[in-house]
Parts: sequence; structure tokens; C-alpha cells
Amino acid sequence: MCTRHWKERMVEKRNQKLFATLLVFSALIIILYAIYFIQQNMTITNKSSEASFPANYAVIPKFNLSIEDREDEFSAAMTRLKEKNGHGKMKTYRVSNSYSKFEVNDSLLCWEDSKFRETFEENCHLIQTYPIGDSGPYLKELGIAKDFVSFPNPKIPVLVTAASSNHFLEVQALMQNLHSVVFPKYKNLKFIFYDIGLKENEKEMVKTHCRCEYRSFPFEKYPGHVKILNGYTFKPLITQTVLNEYGFVMWMDASVRFRTGELDSLFQMAIKHGVKIISGDLGVGYRTDPKTFKFLREDPCLFADKKEIQATFFLLYRTRFTIETIMRPWVSCALTSGCMYFPGSQSRISCANQNGLGFCHRFDQSVMSIILWRLYHADIGRVYIPETFFNIQRNHIARYFESLEKKNNL
Repeated sequence: MCTRHWKERMVEKRNQKLFATLLVFSALIIILYAIYFIQQNMTITNKSSEASFPANYAVIPKFNLSIEDREDEFSAAMTRLKEKNGHGKMKTYRVSNSYSKFEVNDSLLCWEDSKFRETFEENCHLIQTYPIGDSGPYLKELGIAKDFVSFPNPKIPVLVTAASSNHFLEVQALMQNLHSVVFPKYKNLKFIFYDIGLKENEKEMVKTHCRCEYRSFPFEKYPGHVKILNGYTFKPLITQTVLNEYGFVMWMDASVRFRTGELDSLFQMAIKHGVKIISGDLGVGYRTDPKTFKFLREDPCLFADKKEIQATFFLLYRTRFTIETIMRPWVSCALTSGCMYFPGSQSRISCANQNGLGFCHRFDQSVMSIILWRLYHADIGRVYIPETFFNIQRNHIARYFESLEKKNNL
């Protein structure tokens, strides 16, 4: 009996030792795997942070469009990223034949499953990681410092426009429309006109007849490229200046015409959503230079089939959201040469007969389109202004001021 009991105990001890050995071995495997997993995650996170992306972001973090890269190197880099980040198939977009500075001749590779982040908050956060470039010294004066200061905003916006001499007759037609359609409804409406290049006699006519506050845009305060009017960087700067002063802005290009003076519901929509703007045509990816996507670290293929948004007519209401998520990246891009404007880009504003990605460039509205599509994508319609309020009449002119002077001299 004792011998049998002793043997049973020996077997039991042997089993216990075997179990303990297996347990230690399993724990060791788990620890080694955990260390490997942490190292891999740290590598991905470090690469993401190098490109100012949140961890695990889906769009290509090293999306390099420099002329020095060859197509095979570019494709190899994309493939490595696919293997590491688990993307699906790749797709090919045709690149504009008119734009020779691509590192590929006739196609651009990107991920077939490239997509926007799932939640509004995640997309907001991503926009807030866009680089600010050379804009840092100007942001505080423009009211885009880190600490947002709230103040009561009006329920009716300040109207703002700008014009140079080549749009002088067109802006007179806008003012005639405002005076006859909008001003009768809103007796004390504030209207600010920015002179961005009028002749002396034109300045005097505006001051006399526009029923507005005349301002000369201070080009000397900003980087040299802002003086190039066809770069349209002045528009975000004017918008933010007035937004910082009054809290509610309605911007109108010279081509805007109001169908009705009953705008209360439009103002209420702008206050509710923070921004209202008008829809445009064709894809943002086709109408935006790849340099802009590269600066913002966005995938142009993601925006290829997204209709551009027109910065011709919009309303912005000052909140922490609109300042930090819309105005800061828009203004920062305007102030940084190589983002909204870059040398030679003013020659590429025409989008007629477009035939590929990056065919033309639309400056202020290219960047605004990227921002708003990133924010709203599937729900983009909520920020559009209904066409019942306005129409666009480009090249529609009037000698309104001359007619007023003749009427006054009678």
C-alpha cells in the first residue's frame, strides 16, 4: 500500500513539474509576443507622428510627390505601406498630361480603400494636425491663437467683399444688387469693401457711392506672395480679420447676386452649423495641385470624385469649432508659400478640358474643399447654401456709380 501510494505521489509530482514547465514556457512565449507587438506599434506610431497623423491613420503618411522620386521607387514604397498597414487593393488614376512635374508620367497610385475617418471628432482632430507652415507669427494678431476667447456674436453678419480694378464694373453690379434687394430689408447692415488694387478715381467712387466701410488691404503686413492676386490668399486673411472683429461674416465675390432680401433663415442656418457655402463642379482632386495635398498630407485620390466647394459666397460664424477646425488651416495655408499658392500656380487656374488629377488649381476653394469634405463627407449637403437665395453671374457688369452721379447731378 505504502509503495503504491509513494508511486502515485511521484507521478503526481512529475505531472505538476511538467505542468509548471509548460506554464512557464507559455508565459515566456506570451511575453516575447507582447514585446514584439509593442515594438511594431511603436514603429507605426513613430512613422505616423513624423507626418503629423494620428496613429493608425489610413491615408498614406509618406505620400511623396517630389520630382526626384522615380515611379518604381514610389510604387515600392506604396507596397511596403500596404503590407505594414493592411490596406486593400491599389487603384490607378490618370494624371494630367499638362502637369509634367509628377514623378509618374501618366498615372498616380493610391489605395482603393482610402477613406475618411469614421467619426466627426476624428476628422476634426486630423484637420487640427495639418501643418501651420510659415503662419505662426501672424496667427495671434488674426485671432487664431491657441487660447480661444469667446464673445457675443451678432445674429446678422457683416457683409464683406474685395475687388481690384479689373473687377471694378462687376463689383458695382454686386453693390447695385445689394442696394436694391438686401439693404431695404436690413437698414443697419454693415458692409465692408476691401480695396486690393483699385485706381485712385475708382477708390473715390467706392467711398462716395458704395454705402460701405472702405478699407485698403494691408499687403505689407503679410508674406510677399499674398500680393499676387491670382493666388487668392487675401480672401482667407480678410475673412478671418473681419470674423475676429465682428464674429459673423458673409463673404461675396463680385459675381454674387441675391434673389431675395429675406435672408433671416440663411443667417440662422449659418449660426447653427457654423459655416454655409455653395457647391461647385467636378472633383477636388482634379482641381487641386498635388503640392497642396502633399502639404496637408492628404491623399488626392480620396478627393478625386468629391465635388469642389466654391468660396465665391459663404457665411462663417465665429465659434471655437470654426476658428480651430476651418479658419486656422485655411489661413495657415494662405500664409505659407507652397500650400495654397506656389510659384507658377496662378497660370493653372483654368479648368477647361481637364484630363486628369491635378489638371488645374483653385487656390482658396481647393483648400476649403479639402477641409469641408474631410469634416462632413457623407453629410456635406448640410453646409450648402440653397440656390433660392442667390445666383452667380460672372462677368455681369454695371456702371452703377456713374448712373448715381448722373442722377445726383440732375
